[in-house]
Amino acid sequence: MVHKAGVIEVTSHNRVVGAYISADELEHFNRLKRREVQVLHVSEIDDELLTEIENAEYGVISK
Repeated sequence: MVHKAGVIEVTSHNRVVGAYISADELEHFNRLKRREVQVLHVSEIDDELLTEIENAEYGVISK
């Protein structure tokens, strides 16, 4: 079920207390966590990253 749904929330008394996530969602989560603390100075942005930023679309997850 979780493979198809991606995320299954576990609730108790109408509160989310946990979740089961698919391997794909776990990979996505871990990728976001790694980037969470990544800070770049403008001088560190190469042409490839700048192109990715320019071509980014709201709500679309890049792989």
